[in-house]
Amino acid sequence: MILLYKNLIDDYMLQISSEQGNFPAENLQDIHLINTWRTNSPEEQYIKIDAGAGNTITPKCVAIAKHNLTSGATIKLQANSSDSWGSPPLDETISHAVDIMTKIFANLTGYRYVRYYFHDPTNPDGYIEIGRPSFGGYLQLPPIAPDPEIPYGTTTRVSTSITGQPYADKGYKFRQLKVHYPMISESERAQIKSMWNEVENDKPVFLLLWEDSLDIERPLYCRINQAEIPFKRSPERALMWETEIEFLEAF
Repeated sequence: MILLYKNLIDDYMLQISSEQGNFPAENLQDIHLINTWRTNSPEEQYIKIDAGAGNTITPKCVAIAKHNLTSGATIKLQANSSDSWGSPPLDETISHAVDIMTKIFANLTGYRYVRYYFHDPTNPDGYIEIGRPSFGGYLQLPPIAPDPEIPYGTTTRVSTSITGQPYADKGYKFRQLKVHYPMISESERAQIKSMWNEVENDKPVFLLLWEDSLDIERPLYCRINQAEIPFKRSPERALMWETEIEFLEAF
């Protein structure tokens, strides 16, 4: 299980190829997916970050949520020590998915410049739209118990007339996860606490429940749905911990 929680996109000024007036680049740093960046063209578009002279960024993972990219699009995360993109040393293609796209990188080298690159010339919308991109570090969580709860819920409210007819105030559908970690080492507990200090229960993260089986459960843009993370000593093994965390889909 992997959490993409340290989103470096929020820490830098963004340089973009183009934007439409009501859909500025600043929306990429908004946690709400409804606020999107929209380009003037579907061709040769980018989001670029400059860490500054003498500074580097190490992109270990990437995610993109709320987009209109088609299956024929070229989608990349690139990085270089200079602002040159003909043949950058990090040039990772991101596989298309209709909802959330993610990728974990093996390359751990730091670079001054990082950019997303999009080329989708046959996009019928005539532009590229992105809600929330993410790149940076991630947390590899300890093994989970084999019985996670994965309810698919709705906020629709249904009332029934005295003759049995249903009437509904239509809401939205969402996913929710409750995961039990039966054995956590002290170092893993410290990493979870560090993650909690960063995001608490209000800042959404990208969650990969089974990172090697995304066809079984697709990535989730979600927040921690509890006011605390309660650690207690594991009854199974000395000096180990256990906890339970619930995640709620965010939009």
